[in-house]
Amino acid sequence: MTATELMSKIEERRSEAAGFDIRYFVAGQDGPPVVLLHGGGIDSALLSWREAIAPLAASYRVWAPDWPGYGGSPLPADGQVTQSVLLRCLMALLDAWELDRAALVGLSMGGGAALGAALEHPERVSRLALVGSYGLQDKMPLHALSVLIVRMGFLNQTSWTWVRSSRSAVRWALSSIMKNPAALTDALVDEMADLIRSTSTERAWTSFQADEAQWQGTRTCYMARLGEVRCPTLIVHGSQDSLAPLRYAQQAAERIPGAQLHVIEGCGHWVPRDWPEEFNRTLIEFLRETDS
Repeated sequence: MTATELMSKIEERRSEAAGFDIRYFVAGQDGPPVVLLHGGGIDSALLSWREAIAPLAASYRVWAPDWPGYGGSPLPADGQVTQSVLLRCLMALLDAWELDRAALVGLSMGGGAALGAALEHPERVSRLALVGSYGLQDKMPLHALSVLIVRMGFLNQTSWTWVRSSRSAVRWALSSIMKNPAALTDALVDEMADLIRSTSTERAWTSFQADEAQWQGTRTCYMARLGEVRCPTLIVHGSQDSLAPLRYAQQAAERIPGAQLHVIEGCGHWVPRDWPEEFNRTLIEFLRETDS
């Protein structure tokens, strides 16, 4: 079956679990379960995983949810989307999907949630893939300035307003997380421009930032606990990632027992869209090697 045929078989569904109303996509008929968790900012399940779902679905049963406030999932009633909210949502979804155990593949913010689940609920995570992952660094790049921008709401809102102002602004924003010119297509710019119109996405990401960006450092940093991870783990990172510097991924690979580190040269932060072929090949090889 071709990639186009597989993409046509992706089903869009909804799940109401533990108070969360979640849109998700499912594909593939057979094989071990793989759950794809997208990042924060301007993102959604299909935006990050569009190039990965079909290749994975050829051998695995794939689930890809929109986090609360992103894509087709509304914000929680209180508007809060924090690390603890993401973990509760993820575990509720695994229960709703009747998945006792699954491989978790997390990008950026989604990587932090996947890692948190592997530490707090190890019996539910069969394998772990961290992609440009959050949860590894104790401080953000230019930490004090980043916290100041988050705390001063008008500066944060101004940046969203500016990116919404034109396609060229969207393209510039994408160029800060992507380094492969061939991947930064007009179609991707259009897709991002449509998504950024959502005010719920802005509110969800602002909520997460406000909770995580503490003056002394990031609220969530699992580096000291990485020795507790017991499932097979793959870390994929772009060599040119300016949001999550490579050194944190290298440190994580040294601390997680048996972890594999794959660095994609010339790649930025948005690995699955920046270098999709190498990412897909690396992830599928890892899953096949660790199939049990």
